[in-house]
Amino acid sequence: MKRIVSALGMAVVLSIVVAPVSSAAVKAGDACKKVGQTSVAGGFKYTCVKKGSKMVWGKGVAVKAATAKPAGAGYTLEKVKANASAASCWTVIKGNVYDLTKWIRSHPGGESAIISLCGVDGSASFASQHEGKSKPESRLAGYLLGPLTK
Repeated sequence: MKRIVSALGMAVVLSIVVAPVSSAAVKAGDACKKVGQTSVAGGFKYTCVKKGSKMVWGKGVAVKAATAKPAGAGYTLEKVKANASAASCWTVIKGNVYDLTKWIRSHPGGESAIISLCGVDGSASFASQHEGKSKPESRLAGYLLGPLTK
């Protein structure tokens, strides 16, 4: 009996500690606090709207991130390779360079799926994992840095 009570207590504590991390990502339909408030997450801009008596995040609209080019000759494979960690995760997908650092914790397939793409051309991995999915590139738009230069 003590083990069951202890396990339940631990579960409650973990849910309180873990919940703030999972609630950081904005999703359509989740509760929000102020009508008109906006938030950008995962390449989508969400607006807080009133739905009935509740305030919720509306359907996200794809946005492009402001692209600040690094000094030098653009985005080269060498620069991508220099950003090969969870702290700074760049990848190449279909000839474009993306900074996936902020997406690592939000990826529905888990962090390891994104970390494996850091610092490399992830085109083949991305294509095989998202084959048959409806427009998987639309989520990438918010993380675009620019085209890969030779």
